[in-house]
Amino acid sequence: MSESLSAQQLLRIRSKLEAIITEQPETSAALSASAALQRMRSGEYGYCVECGDEISAARLAAKPDVALCVDCQALKDEEDEDA
Repeated sequence: MSESLSAQQLLRIRSKLEAIITEQPETSAALSASAALQRMRSGEYGYCVECGDEISAARLAAKPDVALCVDCQALKDEEDEDA
């Protein structure tokens, strides 16, 4: 679990993720939120799923379901544009 997040921040983020799942069932947002909750349970939340670097607390607060760090997201966006 990302060490840059306090317990209070994690509780707030978990509540946001659970709300997304409840309010938007069967959407891509709900799937992404569910994956983030799974990463939380496994202790991997807050780390990029591609490179393993820590994701900033500000980025996680703004987009709690984010799975990629800024650098990996930029690479993915470039690849998506080229496709």
